[in-house]
Amino acid sequence: MAVTVRLATPSDAVIVAELHAESWRTAYRGILRDEFLDGPVVEERRTVWESRLSTSPPPEGQFVALIEHGGEPKGFICVFLDADPEWGALLDNLHVCASARGKGLGRQLMAAGARWVLQHRPHSPMHLWVYERNLAARRFYEQLGGVVTASRLHTAPDGSQADAIRYCWKDLTGLR
Repeated sequence: MAVTVRLATPSDAVIVAELHAESWRTAYRGILRDEFLDGPVVEERRTVWESRLSTSPPPEGQFVALIEHGGEPKGFICVFLDADPEWGALLDNLHVCASARGKGLGRQLMAAGARWVLQHRPHSPMHLWVYERNLAARRFYEQLGGVVTASRLHTAPDGSQADAIRYCWKDLTGLR
């Protein structure tokens, strides 16, 4: 089956929100509150994604892309340019649905995000924040050469607090 990566459009907001909520429900169980994950997470994510994807073309410094396998959306990435003067572009989201993990889709999304950053800011680093207890994601980012540069207490969308770790890539050419 064919795998394609395409830019998200305003009509994809609900799909992205559902992928995001499903990913959080599997990856963030025990990190975020169950009542949030089992309740308002879809609506909360829908509000976020309707706002982020409300314009076409998207804002110049925002990249949101979907990955599809066999014509079905399986994940997405969101990157913001110039998010931090030192750490560069922010990989704000990279999620692949649980049934499609381990098939290289996350790597393809990461490559697409790195290519986009390199196209717009050839010398920009890229960073992200990941929950310390999200061990699968941490292993994934470390396999891709991400280097831990900081940790902090993060206030999550459900109002709870959790430790987060910043990973950084100073040279994106190896990711594309």
